[in-house]
Amino acid sequence: MKEANELILQNFRCFRGKQRGRLRPITLLVGENSTGKSSFMASYMVMDQCINALFANDRPDFNRDPFELGSFDNIVYTDNKKGATKDEFGIGISFNNESPLKGNHTELNISFKKSNALPQVHNLHYRYSENDFVALEKADGGTIITIPEFSVMSKLSLHDTNYFVELIANEIAAFPERHTHNIKALVSRRMIGHDTTNSQKEVNKIAAYFQRIVSKYVKHRTSGTQYVSNESSVMTPNIREAIAMAPLRSKPKRTYDPIRELPNPEGDHIPMLIMRLSKTNRQYWNKFRQSLIEFGKAAELFSDIRIESYGDEDSSPFQVQVKVRSGRFTNFMDVGYGVSQCLPVITNILYHCFNGSVGNSVFLLQQPEVHMHPRAQAELSNLVCNAYKVSGNQFMIETHSDFIVDRVRWLVRQGVVNEQDVSIIYFEPSGSSTKLHNIELDEDGNLVSCPDSYRRFFSNEIDRLVGIGD
Repeated sequence: MKEANELILQNFRCFRGKQRGRLRPITLLVGENSTGKSSFMASYMVMDQCINALFANDRPDFNRDPFELGSFDNIVYTDNKKGATKDEFGIGISFNNESPLKGNHTELNISFKKSNALPQVHNLHYRYSENDFVALEKADGGTIITIPEFSVMSKLSLHDTNYFVELIANEIAAFPERHTHNIKALVSRRMIGHDTTNSQKEVNKIAAYFQRIVSKYVKHRTSGTQYVSNESSVMTPNIREAIAMAPLRSKPKRTYDPIRELPNPEGDHIPMLIMRLSKTNRQYWNKFRQSLIEFGKAAELFSDIRIESYGDEDSSPFQVQVKVRSGRFTNFMDVGYGVSQCLPVITNILYHCFNGSVGNSVFLLQQPEVHMHPRAQAELSNLVCNAYKVSGNQFMIETHSDFIVDRVRWLVRQGVVNEQDVSIIYFEPSGSSTKLHNIELDEDGNLVSCPDSYRRFFSNEIDRLVGIGD
């Protein structure tokens, strides 16, 4: 898998112009309220929808739970002072130069324009180096294909044109020795159409260019690709699936009926998931339960957890019970919001990260520290870092907790995670817009390339806490 290393936003929400946020296995989003941290996360979820479906839907959902960005006019950047609104915005993602790329890193930018009040994909721009790119632009009657110094019209839709670009690139990668005239035939027949009026010279240019960039930037494949999927694509990189958790999780209930198991960001399905694990796979449940208990004890939230069923049937109602300081099991509705708010987050992480499967997800966690005391917040960082080391799953965490940030820094210093595994993105308000600052850590966990505004952000909060600030 090509690992994403930057998220690129252009005139998107509060981000004026083009800005880049560095992505790492553990990415911490820090800044004041209403500076675009949730919008940053939502943009990744939109990229997930677009890329992993190979643009089958040119109207991705910008209001998928737990994010709600509104209509096109709510999403595109507007200069409050001038009252000027852009007519398009962009979301992009860049990748490192690991397999299957063998040249410079790749970048994919998607521009959106307004269509019936909603954003619609208008342009796909694949950039492989300073001088190598392929752009597909929606046009009346088809799609304009642009390569350096040349454009040609395809009568296919943007999605279908992209599909055939992928198909041809896959075949070139699988069969680099294929004769040039075969590639030309594919370009003419599939991308441009049977009844094309374009000259053979134009077809030759397109075919020759694809052969050159595929042979230059893509590793040879051992077998052909009969169809294109997000796993087999050459031009469109696949990215990790987003698993989002809302900032406020579902309220606890005294008794549950087993009626909901489909995952949602509020964690309504978590009690059902725990109950099912406890009934259907005792061996796995014992290990899973032990992991929950270890976190609960380290975070000083609970010391044991169990499911109390009221019947032998799968449909029987049940309770979730925990042990706290009293030393006896208590309905977790009666032990404070800390346990009920952290349990969906912890269960989701453990279930996806410690079940022996290969990690292929990125968790989008909004304020996971809600209702958690400082030690529990710090222990959450331990869990996240260990989950990444064990599973390879990645984390993007929006947080106002310096306990979470400082514990991650300490874990870098202790060698639990590498400094290259961590990115801190500081969202600095600047008038009606927000500026992104990418902060790194050194091997001792010290902040590198840290703007003064970031240090003031935390110092001002401490001053307010002790009563000496504004």
